[in-house]
Parts: sequence; C-alpha cells; structure tokens
Amino acid sequence: MDRLDCLRAFVKVMEGGSFSSAARDLGLGQPAVSKRIAVLEREFGTQLFMRNTRKLTPTREAHRIYDLARQALSCIETARASVAEAPAGPTGTLRLGVPTSFGRHYIMPVIEQYLRAYPDVKVDVRFSERNVDLVEDGIELALRIGRLESSSLKARRIGTVRRFLVATPTYLRRHPLPQLPGDLKNLSCIGYARLSPAGQWAFESELGRHVVEIAGSLVVDDADAMKQAVLQHLGVAILPAWCATEAIRRGEMEVVLPEFTVPALPLHAVYPDTQWMSLRARCFLDLVVVSANLLAEDAARLPA
Repeated sequence: MDRLDCLRAFVKVMEGGSFSSAARDLGLGQPAVSKRIAVLEREFGTQLFMRNTRKLTPTREAHRIYDLARQALSCIETARASVAEAPAGPTGTLRLGVPTSFGRHYIMPVIEQYLRAYPDVKVDVRFSERNVDLVEDGIELALRIGRLESSSLKARRIGTVRRFLVATPTYLRRHPLPQLPGDLKNLSCIGYARLSPAGQWAFESELGRHVVEIAGSLVVDDADAMKQAVLQHLGVAILPAWCATEAIRRGEMEVVLPEFTVPALPLHAVYPDTQWMSLRARCFLDLVVVSANLLAEDAARLPA
C-alpha cells in the first residue's frame, strides 16, 4: 500500500477527529481508512490512536508524527506543482563528453542545431580522447567510439564509424604500392596511440581476417593530427570517415588496399545509470542519432 496514501489518511483523521470524517474527505470507506492507519502503526512500531466506542484519542506519538507528516505531504505537492509548471522544452545546462576530433567535426554541427532548436539550454562540452568519469565530472551524456569497457554506465549503440586506409598520391608514387596487408611492412605507418592492441592493424576480405604488424616513426592520439601527417606525405594511416571522406573526394588522398576493409567501430552514447534521463539530454541524443545515420550514408558512398 502506498505510504503517502497512509499519511494522507492519518492527517485527515488527526484533523477531523474520527475515521468516518477522514473517510468522507478522502472518498473512501471507513474500513479502508482503518487499514491505512494500521499500516502506519506497523511501520512506526507504535499505536497512533486510542479507540473506544465514543471517542478517538491520538497518542503522544501521533502528535509528534503529525507535523512531520504534513510537511512530507506538502513537499510532495510542491514537487508535483513544480513539474506541472515546468517549461515544455528542455532547460538547464547539458554537459557532454566527446572524443576530440570526432567532437570538432561531427558534434559541433549537432550542437549548433541543438542550440538553435532549444535556446533555453546551455551546453558545456568536454573534449578528451580518454574515457572520463561521467559521475565525477558531472557529465550527463558522452559519446564513445570503439569497444566499451565493462562499467555501471548505460549504453545505447547509435551507429558505426567507417574507417579507411589512406595515403596521398605523392606518397604512393614514391613507394611500392602494397598488394596485400603484409606489404605494409615496407611503408611508414602513422599509428594511433590509443589503438589496442598497439602496433597492429586488422583488415577483412573475402579471404578472411588479416592482422599485420605495423612500423613507423610517428604515433599520435588525435585523428586530425593523423590526417595532417598523411597530407604531408609522411605515410599511410587508418582514418575515420569524418576525416577522410572529403580528402578522398578531392583526390588529396587515395584508399589503399581497397579490396581489404578496415573494420568499422561502434559508436555509443553512454550515460549514468539513473532512473531518468533529462529532457535536454534526450533531445540532444535524438539529434545525434539522426546525424549518425547521415554520416554513415555519406561514408557509404565511398569505395570500401
């Protein structure tokens, strides 16, 4: 039985002086009121009313509980009224955690749409390549690329990120063109510092999965820096779609080993394991999902 209903019955009995008066005010039968008082007496471990055939007398414990019960019911009504009067649209500050390069190229345009649609929200964005502690940093929603580690966070998969092995035409003219993944040992490979396992690239083809050891003189932890290194003809790199697609279309880069696909990475939205996600976070996540689908469609137009 709902404890709030029991408290309401108790307050009505205290104010009306009888179970029958409380029953009329609450639109209940007298036995229902008696049952609710009995629940409270079991809950508090004490008798609340002395009963005889002519009179109902509150005990000392009932008088002590009465003011607290009224305060509790008043707080509930205040909370209910504040929700009912709340603005229809999202408000407050939305704190996000996003990967650095991905955030620059992909999330900032989404934030622009979001702020135009919901001007009453402020957005606080934290850019980082590491997986920050959402609870400690007060982050409502984070986006993560790649395999998720086990945690207490809630996760929703919202898409995939295609990746491409690329180099500039100038670099490829200067070096032997690879025919198989194993030929990459003859090229300078620009590595990503957060790659796991380190120093290995994986490919898929009709012949199965291929894992090769890579070597090179440059390792970075930012996709934009990797792209810049490729454009400076320093070697080959595996770049995410948001960094590679336009450069490939313009002819600044070429897809290397097009018959061998670089496995795509999952894109997840993660958030603390709380009962409710705020309206501002839900609205932002909806925009991200739509944009993720557009990103995937755009990358799909390129050769695998």
